[in-house]
Amino acid sequence: MDTIKSQPFVKETIKILKEFKELNYPKSKRRVYESIAKFVNFPTYIIRKRWAEQVIINDNNLPDIPLEDGFLVWKPDNFESLELAIEAAKERLLQADLNGLLANAQGKHKYLLALGIKHELSLDSPLLKLACHPSLVSIVTKYIGILPILNSVNILYSPNQDFHEESAQMLHLDPEGVRQVKVFIYLEDVSEESGPLTLIPVRESQKLYPIYKGGRLRDEFVSKFVAKDDIKTIIEPAKTMIFADTSSCFHFGSRPGKKARFVILFQYITPFSQIFPLFGWKRKARLVHLIDKDSPSLVKYLLGAR
Repeated sequence: MDTIKSQPFVKETIKILKEFKELNYPKSKRRVYESIAKFVNFPTYIIRKRWAEQVIINDNNLPDIPLEDGFLVWKPDNFESLELAIEAAKERLLQADLNGLLANAQGKHKYLLALGIKHELSLDSPLLKLACHPSLVSIVTKYIGILPILNSVNILYSPNQDFHEESAQMLHLDPEGVRQVKVFIYLEDVSEESGPLTLIPVRESQKLYPIYKGGRLRDEFVSKFVAKDDIKTIIEPAKTMIFADTSSCFHFGSRPGKKARFVILFQYITPFSQIFPLFGWKRKARLVHLIDKDSPSLVKYLLGAR
């Protein structure tokens, strides 16, 4: 491997990748970065494209994430895996000392507290079973274009008490890739008073791409480019699932209100995301520790072991 890295072309490629990794805005830079990463890891790209053909379900009852919107609001009926995951999340929240966790929280966890359940998960966990459910994997894969990596499974608590400047309570894009999908599952009814997820569809967000250099944007600035009616506030009942490309849709959430918000969160990204090392064989996905030698091949790919 050291011999490969010593080749002039590869050394130059690594240099370019590092530069684009450090400067992942504007969005055009992320596109270039991922194009190079796909070239360097071309076998991975081909394998995951083939997996995509196998996992995408062609069923008119299964919705798509519209490319022009970059998000989908789905309220499925009689979805047992969803019911079990919500029940498990509520039980976990009852066990948590939320006040104690908030008292010791730092940074964004003061307004968006993640319970940190990574090491409590197993392949049999209701949350992980839902995240790996064929319906969810199909919806996400069809939008992203290749079989993604399930990078995060968590339970979030937003106390919605204070506003923090330069935080995710302001409009921003997530930096992980050109596209990603976060699935937000409301554990309780969400109203205006619950600090709801609020986003700008891709077709409107594109107006801001050329001038966005990263960080957070103020509402007043965004209003010069995007009409108020084009900003979507996701007020929905419990059990609603929101699939959102947070790398393409400007968004915010957890703004102060009278009610707390409780959410299950799944994050699906590509193996060419900037959060991974430059070469796929060094990739360390967050949930890869759940894999064992007897795990199905699809699960190994989905959790990033391959």
